[in-house]
Amino acid sequence: MAASLSFEKFQETLKQGRIAPAFLFEGAEVHFHDEGIRLLEAACVPGDALSIDRESLRGGETTLAAILDLASTYPMGGGLRLVIVRQAGEVRCDDAAPIKAYLKAPNPKACLVFSDPGFDRRRILYRALLDLAVRIDCSPLDEARTAAWVRERLRGRGFGISADLAAAVAAGLAGAGLARVSSEMDRLMNALGSPRPVEAADLALIADVPRVQDAFRLAAHIARGERGEAIGIARALIRSGEEPVKLLGGISWYFRNALRARAAEARRLPAHETTRLYGIDRGRIERFSREIGPASVADLREALTLCLRTDRELKGQGARDPLHALERLVHQAGRRARRPA
Repeated sequence: MAASLSFEKFQETLKQGRIAPAFLFEGAEVHFHDEGIRLLEAACVPGDALSIDRESLRGGETTLAAILDLASTYPMGGGLRLVIVRQAGEVRCDDAAPIKAYLKAPNPKACLVFSDPGFDRRRILYRALLDLAVRIDCSPLDEARTAAWVRERLRGRGFGISADLAAAVAAGLAGAGLARVSSEMDRLMNALGSPRPVEAADLALIADVPRVQDAFRLAAHIARGERGEAIGIARALIRSGEEPVKLLGGISWYFRNALRARAAEARRLPAHETTRLYGIDRGRIERFSREIGPASVADLREALTLCLRTDRELKGQGARDPLHALERLVHQAGRRARRPA
């Protein structure tokens, strides 16, 4: 089996000038497919030769013989011949011998790219590529890695963002795909203008991300058992047009991270071990400790359970009055936090 690289490792190999004769882009994250192809275009073909040395095909509109014929042609410009096959799973392939023969003795001046977010792994072509082409993992990122991606995306343009806010963005846009996240980051940076640290209030510019500053403040009041203050904030937010599900997402995110902070605090590990095991630094642990007061690990776990129940009520059962559902959450979680130890 040929090498399999994460997308980050793939980027590193391109920076080092290492370009394989053939790549297989596989996984559901479409942004990685598109970005990988863009990076290969920049690395393989000079700008003035794109029209003659780059071929972009769709699997259902070509044949394997035509693809291999193009890949066997030498470039006319100063770079490589780049042959891109999107929707590669639609290429008809009844015999793996031709593609295997080419990949065992590829054109040294060509790069052949097969891309398909939904490539059927049972296909003959897929199995042949898996054995002989460099596979690029384009699987979707989880929330933690999406948050890291957001931070790097902003940092690359000179903007800063805290781990908390990056995680809130990832939670708010969970499941939307990196193309959507990238678009929202571009819109945010364009709105902010000159590079500077992103503040909580700035996230109001991003669709589907809750008003995190208010959501966090609301969650902290609940954790301390201050139900009156929490109810007042919840009512104000809902009446101002904040979507209940988005607001609940911000509250849930806060409780999840507060739980990690409290659990890490209890173990009193060295700073580097805390970060490695819990993904949270000492400064954030101390901040959560100040904000949530004496709330215990059990209190925070129960708060998360109540958030899940409220989420099901809002989404699945269609709560008649979303504000009442949120108020019930505030009272149930806040009453437990107020309970004497």
